[in-house]
Amino acid sequence: MNNFYFTTFKELLTIDHFAKSWENIFPYQGEEFDEEAVFVVSDGDVDFPEHLRLDIDLGWKSNDQNWIKQFPGLQTQKSDELIEGIIIFGNLAVKGSILNEEGDYGAFLYVSGQVTCQSFVAGGSTIYIKGNIATEEVFISHYNHGYFKCDATVTSPVLIINDHYTYLNNYKADLFYYNDKTGEYPSENACYEDEETGEDWLCSPNLTKLLDNPTLTFEELIFDLNEGEYVFKKSTQLLTKDEGYWLSKAVKYWGNLKRIPHAIKTEHFFYKVCEKYGAFCFSYFPDTFLTRSLCKQEIQKKGTNLQYIPEHLITRELCHLAAEHETNISFIPTTYLDKSLIKEIIHYNDSEMDNVPEQFITEELLVDYVKLGRGLWLDKYCEIANVSKITVLLKALDSGIEYIEQIWGFHFRQEVYYYAKKLYDNKHHESVWNNYLAKFQKKIDRLS
Repeated sequence: MNNFYFTTFKELLTIDHFAKSWENIFPYQGEEFDEEAVFVVSDGDVDFPEHLRLDIDLGWKSNDQNWIKQFPGLQTQKSDELIEGIIIFGNLAVKGSILNEEGDYGAFLYVSGQVTCQSFVAGGSTIYIKGNIATEEVFISHYNHGYFKCDATVTSPVLIINDHYTYLNNYKADLFYYNDKTGEYPSENACYEDEETGEDWLCSPNLTKLLDNPTLTFEELIFDLNEGEYVFKKSTQLLTKDEGYWLSKAVKYWGNLKRIPHAIKTEHFFYKVCEKYGAFCFSYFPDTFLTRSLCKQEIQKKGTNLQYIPEHLITRELCHLAAEHETNISFIPTTYLDKSLIKEIIHYNDSEMDNVPEQFITEELLVDYVKLGRGLWLDKYCEIANVSKITVLLKALDSGIEYIEQIWGFHFRQEVYYYAKKLYDNKHHESVWNNYLAKFQKKIDRLS
């Protein structure tokens, strides 16, 4: 029976063979531990009954009962010290997978013997396995913040090293091998950059044909593995891939929207997904599911949702509704863009002026722009419109004394002050005028 206990890093270093192992990887992996850092240790072989998750945001506190109960022999502590890792002096047999989806961090894992598991995902953790590793399906190391070392042989049907500090003494991969750190892999297994997004690296067809789910990227493969799933098409332990399965996937991560099989994309399924993502999910489903009332409903939630509505379903009325709910000019089809829409949009966000087509930048628009607030880059826009900046400011003042606040605040100059004085220094505006004089007295004094 497994028997675990807590110990400190200082105590671990008194164990000769561990200390030598630590010296073997310390100069390369960049991890440092305080002497009093706490670890979980097992002296002897371990049979782990479920998935071993190394992501430290899933517990890893000495007072976390749900996390502690995975390790027979451990007692919940009063303190909430972070457990830095697991040390196994023996073999590790995991019924599920060893999972470190997080690429930036993870718990330290050291095994002096051999490891067997369903699949192995290595990310931000520091992992050192002295003996052989054998997986049923996939070994993948990903992202560049972690460190993985195996002194013996990694045997895995699929073996992927993607932008990760992974050092293998030997490996066996019968079905698929890819290693972008060395470049030593079959050319037909090459993965490549997505020309459309320029971001994701698409899996080789040699890999995707092995997998049961539509899987274009390593990110998608890691997501499925982190769910604890078997992923090979030939596996006898695949989950039922029904509506409930895909709905769960879609709700957990928006990136799975593009993976949903066509047969699952029913109108009922669409409305279920829409409850989670709203208009964001529209482009992943047939346009026939989109009604005018649904589009209007999503625009009323947020004007920028206009970007997700197919252009042939956009109307002038919908554009004005989006403007009232703070959309962006770039989301308005040029067919419907006019000065009233532009005024409405910049009324809520004056920085949208930078996206106004030049033919719409007129003296009238610039007067409204100045009245709205800061009027940044007014000189540039006046030059585009071939109008005088001072004319724009004076016409804005003509609109009412309430605009003095914005104009004096951001465009104070002699002509502007004296023109406002001419308009509003009178009995009718006496109280408001005097308030402005008091507020801007320092600027006024500098004129003289």
